[in-house]
Amino acid sequence: MTALLFLTLAAAPLEVRVLEREVPSRVHLEAARITCDGKPLPNVVDAEASVREVRVGTATCTQVIAEDEVSVTVKDTKRKYPGQIRVSLQGGLLRLINAVDVEAYLPSVVHAEADGSKPAALEAQAIVSRTFALTGQRRHANAGYHLCDLTHCQLYRGRAPSSPDAEAAVKKTAGQVLLIGGIVLKPAFFHSSCGGHTSTASDVFGEDASSSAVSDVENGAPRCHGPELAWTFEVEKKDLAQALGVAPTGAALEPLRRDKGGRILEVRSFARRFTGQEFLSRVGRAFGWRAVRSLKFSTTETDTTLRLDGAGTGHGVGMCQLGARALAEKGIDAKGILLRYFPDSQIKPAP
Repeated sequence: MTALLFLTLAAAPLEVRVLEREVPSRVHLEAARITCDGKPLPNVVDAEASVREVRVGTATCTQVIAEDEVSVTVKDTKRKYPGQIRVSLQGGLLRLINAVDVEAYLPSVVHAEADGSKPAALEAQAIVSRTFALTGQRRHANAGYHLCDLTHCQLYRGRAPSSPDAEAAVKKTAGQVLLIGGIVLKPAFFHSSCGGHTSTASDVFGEDASSSAVSDVENGAPRCHGPELAWTFEVEKKDLAQALGVAPTGAALEPLRRDKGGRILEVRSFARRFTGQEFLSRVGRAFGWRAVRSLKFSTTETDTTLRLDGAGTGHGVGMCQLGARALAEKGIDAKGILLRYFPDSQIKPAP
């Protein structure tokens, strides 16, 4: 059953929503083949949103499809995409979906997520990212596609510019995924810097996934040392209360529960309980997503301010990218890197 599931997932193209952050109302397309509801269009067109459909010159379309090395320009952003770009109308704007083979999708992800790492770390990233992509096809199912191109899923920028190392890592690991116990295919996650200890997906997300809480300390210090390790965030308590949508009465922040990695799973802020992820999401929307970089922090409170002193960047689940980079620099291969962060899983090729 697992082999059949993998074959089904691997054979179907990923559907990735792209360029959503650019809020596109007009897009310039260049491709070998472009159609409007199946009818041929020129190889270079401008599509724009109108009230009920997509307009291309005098033509009106429910869906414009561009195929074969598609060049897409939205405002000042120009990218090339393998596979197919589908353009349709949603909420008065254009929705762009890239239907792409998993192996053609991965070089861009590996380049964006781990560029500059040694080959072993790039190969480990390719395996984790492939596992994530093949098991993450329900992340945006309610919206009608599989993945986005942002860090919520994995960074994806289409055809990666000049990325021979990433392409080599994807090619060398072609089809390989992480299987729990060598049998079960479940999501695999990664993050920038664990701060010395990773966390499980069940603790952080409440999700059943390929993950373990493991120490990542070497010689008494986190392996992921560097500028991403330590951070500080200071905020006026009244501003924090406003961001959380509560009255500024009581203690600004009381950690109620932490996991083995030291990450906060539940807090009480101004007498209101929040899960760690709820707190992080509300603070991120109000102050920027790098204001509070992880849920691994201590607090200092004054009459008017709250200070957070934190370690690590990201959710802390799965592979620590900076830790993987450090291991690769010591000569550890991709298998050894992944065994450290996913001790219950095995690397298996596609059936």
